[in-house]
Amino acid sequence: MKTKNKHPIKSSMLLRPFLIPLIVNSSYIKHKQFYPTINPNQLTDQIKLKEIFNQIDNHKTKMEQQNIIQPPTQMESPKHKKKAMSSEKASVVKKAGHSNEDDFAALIGGVVVKGHTKPDVVKNDIGFSLKKVCKRIQFALYSRNSTNWAQGSESAQICKDLLTIYPPTFEEYKTNKQNTKQQLRTKMLLLKEHLATNPENLREYLSLVMTNHGEVEYLVMRDRDDKQYIFNANEAIDTIVKNAIVANSQSRKAGDTPEQKTLITIPNQKESKYVNLLELETRNSSPGHYAEFLCVCNRDPLFDLLVKHITEEQVFKDKMIVRGSAINNFETRFVQ
Repeated sequence: MKTKNKHPIKSSMLLRPFLIPLIVNSSYIKHKQFYPTINPNQLTDQIKLKEIFNQIDNHKTKMEQQNIIQPPTQMESPKHKKKAMSSEKASVVKKAGHSNEDDFAALIGGVVVKGHTKPDVVKNDIGFSLKKVCKRIQFALYSRNSTNWAQGSESAQICKDLLTIYPPTFEEYKTNKQNTKQQLRTKMLLLKEHLATNPENLREYLSLVMTNHGEVEYLVMRDRDDKQYIFNANEAIDTIVKNAIVANSQSRKAGDTPEQKTLITIPNQKESKYVNLLELETRNSSPGHYAEFLCVCNRDPLFDLLVKHITEEQVFKDKMIVRGSAINNFETRFVQ
């Protein structure tokens, strides 16, 4: 019969000599003379192994006393990654967008529109809204003091009313976030009901954020092969309305507050479940981005939906793939 070792060596003990330098931090590299040299052959001897561990602990304490490394502190809870991109990445994305606009303007003999207007390119007073290959498209961003709220749009006024629940300053908001989130639940449920109960309400809202109520006639989406897919904007909106279900966000884990967003969802490619197309939310990430209403679109689901349901096409100049009702008079109007 085999007898059990009265003093088994745990796997964590075997790993400890190799993990210690990582646990301490990079100061180990600079001050490695404080650590004993460990002979791997000693690992077979339990008594010597404990002595080595004691030496390591003693030297680590010595380093802490000399302020070479910081003593261990209570572990911080993991922080969620911010969704907002860095200023450097935003600059790259912006430049890529400008390149896309210049390329398309050259294809149709149009002019790039500068500034924050819905049309990116115009020819003969006809607007094109361009969407490059990216993960998310910002359709709308408004603050409480924005002058761009559409006064005649009930949807826009409901969205603007969302922001009335926020305290005057970001610092005040941080002291009582939970109270504000509970108020936001009520507002988001109202917005969801407004968009879900009447297809015309959803159509009007999409027209607002996608075309600014008619400033854009064509929606242009670039694919990963640099082809430009061109859709009639109203036909694109109708396609979304016919396939969408409006819902509110739900809690993902314990402690989360539900109904913090209103979601416009569509069937995924396999039509087995729905995916988020548009996400309507408030942004409160910093004093500079506080009490803002944000509408973002997930680009790939939008592109897949339009390509699937708007199938008739004509190709011009090998680059422009014109779909559906956008084909009507396109060649005579825009092909040089």
